[in-house]
Amino acid sequence: MSASEYDFKIEQGSTFQIRFYYKDENGDPIDLTGYCARLTWKTNFGIEQSFFTENTDYSVYKFELDEANGGMVLTLPASTTNAFEFSYAKYDLELQSPDAIYSSDNFYTYRLLYGKATIVKRYSKTLENLECQNE
Repeated sequence: MSASEYDFKIEQGSTFQIRFYYKDENGDPIDLTGYCARLTWKTNFGIEQSFFTENTDYSVYKFELDEANGGMVLTLPASTTNAFEFSYAKYDLELQSPDAIYSSDNFYTYRLLYGKATIVKRYSKTLENLECQNE
């Protein structure tokens, strides 16, 4: 199966969340139990950054699997997107199965998606949180 192309936009200074779903030819979700995923991009400044589902420090990003539904959810907090100085990044989304090809350290890896993430620049760039009164 060849990777599909998908472009998306990220609003600078806003919390960003994107969901990807991996389905079979009948449109049924593929169970991702035991899988891991990685989204890697390279910005127009030449900076490469990877987001892993094994990450446990959610201060910069959270990337998690919705295993039963074949889902992958990447969340970037507003503080992360606010710091983006680049205009766009070209990315690849990969999935690694828990099944080994021929030895315990060679797993099947699939490139699912590729494309361009464009940053929608904001007019103001405040670093302060909103001071909402939550009651």
